[in-house]
Amino acid sequence: MKINDVVSVVTPAGEFIGKLADQTDSRIKLKDPRMLIHAGEGMGFARGIAISGRENPAEVEFFASGVVFITPTNDDVEKAYRKMTSGIIL
Repeated sequence: MKINDVVSVVTPAGEFIGKLADQTDSRIKLKDPRMLIHAGEGMGFARGIAISGRENPAEVEFFASGVVFITPTNDDVEKAYRKMTSGIIL
């Protein structure tokens, strides 16, 4: 994975999607992070990463020890993410 790739980060607290900003042995940083949520209509994106956190944070860091895995996001979810974060329809 390269910087600015849209990735999915899975943690015990949930799944997060964002643009990879940096990755080291100890942390993973995402730009424009969103938490994946499940609703009656299917899946969607929260307007942030924590219920009590700021809306639409610019970036977030995960401690690598708390990450189950990181993987490239599938094409359909990446298109939906880019539409939500940029307003541009792909």
